[in-house]
Amino acid sequence: MEKLLITEAEASKLLSVSLPTLRNDRHCSRGCRYVKIVKTGNMRGSIRYRMADIIEYIEKNTIKLVE
Repeated sequence: MEKLLITEAEASKLLSVSLPTLRNDRHCSRGCRYVKIVKTGNMRGSIRYRMADIIEYIEKNTIKLVE
């Protein structure tokens, strides 16, 4: 079964961007959608990316050339 959520390190590899770039894009509200998993009493949380969002982001940012 394919994983539903992946870590930010896995997402950065799939998107071919560095981890700092992925984090900066998230901080600036751009780039791929993400999920923040927050545990009670811990506002930091864990960041995960849905595979469906990764695929959608790639599709939306694919430049299609006109022949």
